[in-house]
Amino acid sequence: MPRSIRGRLPRAGVWLALAATMAVGACGTKETGTKAPTHPTITYWSSWRVGEPQQKIFADGIAAYEKATGVTVNVRWLGRDYGTSVKDAGAVGKGPDIFDDTSDHISDFRSHGLVLDVGSMMDMTIPNDNVKLGSVLPTAVQKASSDAGGLGLIPFTLGSSGIWFDAATHPEWAADPPATFDDLLATAEKIKAAGGVPFAQDGSVDGYNAYWIYWLLVRHGGPGTLAALGKSPAGWDNPAVLAAAQDDERLVKAGLFEPDYMATKYPAAQNQWAQRKEAMNINGTWLNSETAPDQVSGFQAQMFQFPTVPGGSDSAEVGTEGWSINPKSPNVADDEQFLLFMMQKQYMTRISTEALNMSPRSDVPAPPMLAAAQKAILAATSVQPTDDNASNLYSGWWNDVFLPLDNQLFAGKITAEQFVSMGKSQTASYK
Repeated sequence: MPRSIRGRLPRAGVWLALAATMAVGACGTKETGTKAPTHPTITYWSSWRVGEPQQKIFADGIAAYEKATGVTVNVRWLGRDYGTSVKDAGAVGKGPDIFDDTSDHISDFRSHGLVLDVGSMMDMTIPNDNVKLGSVLPTAVQKASSDAGGLGLIPFTLGSSGIWFDAATHPEWAADPPATFDDLLATAEKIKAAGGVPFAQDGSVDGYNAYWIYWLLVRHGGPGTLAALGKSPAGWDNPAVLAAAQDDERLVKAGLFEPDYMATKYPAAQNQWAQRKEAMNINGTWLNSETAPDQVSGFQAQMFQFPTVPGGSDSAEVGTEGWSINPKSPNVADDEQFLLFMMQKQYMTRISTEALNMSPRSDVPAPPMLAAAQKAILAATSVQPTDDNASNLYSGWWNDVFLPLDNQLFAGKITAEQFVSMGKSQTASYK
């Protein structure tokens, strides 16, 4: 599932209606009879499917919480098609108490009245661990989980993106990856000259193509450079925009992707990478988990940070996925206690060891393939949200103007100068 943290996924256009999701089975016990329940029932709608590692981890936590407290957690494992259902149910006053959310969807859910500011939870104690929640969630993680309305979710997974490779084939990149974008291009040219294909690209996924220009814009201009393009036409006048577009154009003209990459349908390219048909893939921190069934024997997936540019920014990307609380829930205090219980180290460690994702807790090591990403996040003096938050702040512009324009640049149909000129004019006329 491409960009599960990011929210600009192919799945976004196929969310099911509420009626369809109601057919999904619920987990948890319900009290019957006419006697009023002695404990509340918490409703939770999840983005995970039965059998997925995260579902198993959370189901164990739910069972333990119910046993320890007597509170019933009525959970629906809806899978990725849960988002519209949450909003539709919320519109008629029947939204869940808790639902899965992502950092790039907080503002959208909040605009539907579905997101409570949970900042006060940072001073609450995690049961059994006896530490305050805020003490194990780094500032960068809390910032990534917030919008203008405050802390919008309690994260259970960290996400980022970078350049993935097979450390068994290229062990030198594990310790000494290409440091600059020029180094990356030079490395790719050597692979091409030797008869290989440097980069795998599922070009039919707009958001995957935009990884390149997103990272180049942030590297050249720093965090906020991409977001500024959606805010005002004046953002396109920043010299960093043209510099980033020119680097993107250099990448495309070098012919470093598989043939007909713009027509490659997800997940064909990333699976070809897992079969060692291409050397690298720019993607999110979930790529190893997604491609695991297709990885050839001995494959060692690792990711390095997107290279820097001379005089540019070395910021780190931080995206989060977690739990939001509905402010209309009748059980907010119980909702908070339930989430504190789920944030115990025993469950967050399993996010790393079983789901092979980065835990949001600073005291839980990332799985080996994501160690570099975790190190960059924890050491970062400057961070940006996924997509520089542009897809969240200006979602209409992002989908209607930026992504189609970027596809033209990335397909080699327009020049860097045309990209900037067209971007400025289309942003000015966008309604």
